[in-house]
Amino acid sequence: WMTLMGLALLWLPASEAVLIAYTLPIWASLLAWPVLGERPNLLRVISLLMAFAGLAAILGGNGFAASVEKLPGMLMALGGSIGFAIGTVLTKKYPLHLPPFSAAAWQIGLGSLPVAIIGLGFEHADVGKLSSLGWILIFYCTVVQFCVGYVCWFAALARLPASIAAIGTMAVPVIGVVASAIALHEPLGPGQIAALVFTLSGVVLATRS
Repeated sequence: WMTLMGLALLWLPASEAVLIAYTLPIWASLLAWPVLGERPNLLRVISLLMAFAGLAAILGGNGFAASVEKLPGMLMALGGSIGFAIGTVLTKKYPLHLPPFSAAAWQIGLGSLPVAIIGLGFEHADVGKLSSLGWILIFYCTVVQFCVGYVCWFAALARLPASIAAIGTMAVPVIGVVASAIALHEPLGPGQIAALVFTLSGVVLATRS
C-alpha cells in the first residue's frame, strides 16, 4: 500500500491517486462476501455509494483525465487499493490473536523490511541535510501515522465487519482535505464542505448497517 501509493504519485496528481486508492472499500466489500460471508445489504451499499460520491465530488472537481502516460500510476494506485482490501479480508478471516500493539509491531516491521532493503540498494539518503522540521515529520509519520494509526486500524478491524471497517477509511481523505485547508490555506468552500459532510454521512451510515 505505502510503496505503491508513493510511486503512483510520480505519475498522478494527488487527488486522482487518492480517488483510485479509496476504491478499497468496494474491493473489500466484494471480497468479504465470498470469503467472510458478509453479504452486503442495501443500507451498506447506499452508505458506500454516498461516501464514494462525496469523495469524488471533493477530489474530482477538476475532472479525472485518464491517459497512457498516467497508466503506470493508475495501475499502482489500483494495486495498492486491491492489496489493502485483500489484507483486510484475510486479516479478518485469519486473525493473528495478538494484542493490537504487538500485531501492529510485527506487521509494520515485517512489511517495512523488504522496502528498506530495496531502498538501501537503490537510494542513498543524506539524513544530515534534514532540517529540524524534517525530523519532526519523520517522527510523526513513524509514531503517529504508522504505530498509532495501525494499532487503531487493527483494533477497529477486530470489532467491525471487514466491509464496514474499509468504508470507515474514507474518513481519511476527508480529514486530509480539512487539514490542508487549515495548514496550507487551500480553498474549502460551501461545495467542498457539503461533499465532505456527504462522505462522512456515508461512513456513519455504514456503521449502522
